[in-house]
Amino acid sequence: MSALSRAVSVDPATFAAEHWSRAPLLSRAKQLPAAFDDLLSLAQVDELVADRALRTPFFRTVSDGGSLPVPVQTVTAGARRIADVVDPDALAAQYAAGATLVLQSMHRLHPPVARFCQQLAAELGHATQCNAYVTPGGRHQGFDFHHDTHDVFVLQVSGRKRWVVHEPVLRLPLPSQPQAGAHLVAEGAEPLLDVELEGGDALYLPRGYVHAALTTDEHSVHLTVGVLSTTWYDVLTDAVSLAAEDASFREALPVSPAGLVGAALPEFLRSAAAWLEQLPPADVEAAVRRRLARAVRPEPLGLLAGSVAAEGLTLRTPLRPRRGIPLAPLVEGDSVRLELPGRSVRLPAFVAPALTRLITGPARPADLLLGGLDEAGALVLARRMLREGAVVPA
Repeated sequence: MSALSRAVSVDPATFAAEHWSRAPLLSRAKQLPAAFDDLLSLAQVDELVADRALRTPFFRTVSDGGSLPVPVQTVTAGARRIADVVDPDALAAQYAAGATLVLQSMHRLHPPVARFCQQLAAELGHATQCNAYVTPGGRHQGFDFHHDTHDVFVLQVSGRKRWVVHEPVLRLPLPSQPQAGAHLVAEGAEPLLDVELEGGDALYLPRGYVHAALTTDEHSVHLTVGVLSTTWYDVLTDAVSLAAEDASFREALPVSPAGLVGAALPEFLRSAAAWLEQLPPADVEAAVRRRLARAVRPEPLGLLAGSVAAEGLTLRTPLRPRRGIPLAPLVEGDSVRLELPGRSVRLPAFVAPALTRLITGPARPADLLLGGLDEAGALVLARRMLREGAVVPA
């Protein structure tokens, strides 16, 4: 099931054209294919807090717009003392007094959420992150009115929460332009949205929309999936970074530059504009592709699964490409190069057809009898790619 289709009630093309970075979208549970309790359940919240010795900075608590003292305790692990482990009793006391528990970086902490965020990032082409918010019933508010500098998908897991949304005061803010506080909402301003989310509902908010969330008489558990969009500002930043290759831009300003810069600026700006005008688009595209390649976090490698599969590999072992790693074999003379995170792998050029088949899988070693590769060679290639982390057991 598509991650995006779980979070929005319109088709992807409509979402892209009418809502992405433009307008909020409220999607009720009856309009969506499934609830969100498979991503995080109430029992899993308790397990994370009470059974797994959760450590900072993976959690914090907030109330009435501000952060509370972090409820931690010191525990021993062998001969070591660990001073930043959650204190379940202190946390329970804060929660009973109305505090919101924020479980941070759930895209790294909790496998079901990690898989969802990775799939959503792959579909959108933009990086994602996720926090979970657990608030008791009783009309509490965790944060003041604020705007985010990233788009968010709010996925209501359990209970109810009221969302009050106002128009942006700054359209499409960048990460360097965060704003918070009541001054974002003019006195007497009518909200754009004032809705209660129930379990299974979802709300998409583009960055910049001012909002606050309040609980009702029920508790609330929701996931906020943030989308860290790549912007045209980022593209311009990548383009300008290529100016480092031009020696004229590496020249120092003149001695005692204060009085000289103003006179030189017009000529400098003309030179910069001329340089940007002739910049090969392919060079900029390559820089942007490197940025976009980081949008989908590589699928974590199982410590044992890969090595066990490599040891017991047969011609019938099903394999698939590792998610989040763009793989493109490049033939260079008598070898083929494959770029992996932090390293390059070189293989004989004649394995290129089989390698391409494997990394665009799923495939079995028996499917790799291409370009003159025999069964023994297919097993060697598949085993190497397993150990390099390019493919994983399907």
